[in-house]
Amino acid sequence: MRKSGKWMVLLDERILELFVESNEDYLSVSEIAEHPRIPYSSQYVGQRSRKLANHGLLYAVGNGMYTLTDEGEAYLKGEYNAAENGNAEVSTSEGAGETQDEA
Repeated sequence: MRKSGKWMVLLDERILELFVESNEDYLSVSEIAEHPRIPYSSQYVGQRSRKLANHGLLYAVGNGMYTLTDEGEAYLKGEYNAAENGNAEVSTSEGAGETQDEA
């Protein structure tokens, strides 16, 4: 069973799942937003992707490209508690300075 953090929304899980389902190492925000299971704008997908990166579940490669981290994979397997472990934000090149309450 997955243990999501209070900062997470349902879209966050869908974004993480796409990395496993697509078998791609890297996905862009636009590729994620264009997927039929993601009924949200690229802007919102970008905001959530940055949030996931800030909490260590995705890694921002640059230019709107992301990759799934080991923690992100463990979360999807139910082996990572985002409620306990995902609260300390990780410094990334994008979205630095965003606080946990800005979900």
